Amino acid sequence: MSYERRVIIRHSLASVVALGLTGLTRFLYSAIVARRFGLEELGMANSLISQAFFVAIPLSFFAIALGKYASEFLGAGRADLIRSVTLPSFLLPLAGLLLLPVNLYLGVLATLRGIQLTLRNFLYGIHRGEHYAYMITLAFAGFLGGFLLPNVFAPYLLFLGLIALFSAAYLVRFDLIGKPRRKEMGLLISYSAFAFLGTLSGVFLIQGPYFMSEYLSGPGVAGVVSAILSAAFLLTYLPQVLQSAIMPLFSYKYGKNEEDYIKFLAEKTTTLLILVTSIAVFILMLLGREVLSAIFGFDVGPAFYLALMAMEVYIAYNPSIVALNSTAYVKKGTFVALLGALAVLVSWFYLIPAFEAVGVMGGLMLGYGIILAGVAHYARSLLKVSPTIYASLVAALLLQSLVFLSKYALLAGFLLFLAYDRRGIMEGIALVKSFRGRES
Repeated sequence: MSYERRVIIRHSLASVVALGLTGLTRFLYSAIVARRFGLEELGMANSLISQAFFVAIPLSFFAIALGKYASEFLGAGRADLIRSVTLPSFLLPLAGLLLLPVNLYLGVLATLRGIQLTLRNFLYGIHRGEHYAYMITLAFAGFLGGFLLPNVFAPYLLFLGLIALFSAAYLVRFDLIGKPRRKEMGLLISYSAFAFLGTLSGVFLIQGPYFMSEYLSGPGVAGVVSAILSAAFLLTYLPQVLQSAIMPLFSYKYGKNEEDYIKFLAEKTTTLLILVTSIAVFILMLLGREVLSAIFGFDVGPAFYLALMAMEVYIAYNPSIVALNSTAYVKKGTFVALLGALAVLVSWFYLIPAFEAVGVMGGLMLGYGIILAGVAHYARSLLKVSPTIYASLVAALLLQSLVFLSKYALLAGFLLFLAYDRRGIMEGIALVKSFRGRES
């Protein structure tokens, strides 16, 4: 088995654990806090946590560049250069402590989250994603223990605090700290200047619904949004599993000047994600609303369906925007992400006061649709990625919209989709074989 395939398999398995547990934290947190503290307390708590996670993006300014260049240095056979970029990358999140006078929890959570993001990108960049999974698993035990304490933020404080401790111990144990060098710092800064804006836009689309819904419609609406998105966002951990596995390989292969492999990887992963996500969304539409309403104790309403469809669009464009950001086209990916985030922000000022939770999801659908169109254009023109890979997504969204008529109509649409994409289903089943049979 080639080195690239071993990395994909090892990182994918690690990401299933790490990202699965990370995604589960938000869902468990929302469900338990809603039952224990009430809907409005859930809305206010998730609003502050989302603000902290949003602030953590500038604090982890070097994180994506650190992962990219760590992997690129490996591909170029210059692993010794990695030590020169670790220290400034991990020290920067400590600037979040300056927020302590503003809000204690905001400052601590933002700092710890910044360290987590930096560690994640670094470990996947040096192709040690399984070590990140080990740390997340241990920290998750602390998260669960936090529910025994009366503080509503205790689960996240323990979860992120343990990860920060593991980060420091890991860097020392494996001698990964070196003296910063001007040339490598220049690479970090120049790449991060654009990657940061794209990442900030992406995180706004994930964290923004929580605090914007509270700001524009109050904590009650924020609580409903928290419940819906804590479940819907679980779908996004599927592309993040593949993203964590393949992003280092995009940079690794770019360092080796093998752009054909980048095109192949982007198309294959997109096809797989669209197929799996579309089927999952059909099933969740048929059963999820009732189950989720029972868990949280109130009807989540039709906004749940829109949330699932929005996540479906987000997942579809993910591999191609990762390919753009991992190669020489980070400016294009950043531009598209900014455009989508701006459209969402502007639309929310009308949609949220008028339609509350439905307006939140409608704005997300608009923004993700704009990003998908832009990503498809640039991926085709710059990386030769065929836009026909999105045909199944369009078919799925049209048929899934039947849910607003009735569940029977949706079931018929599901069967039609399976018949329409039967070739894709067969290709999905054979995907592992196609990777196995491709030489690096």
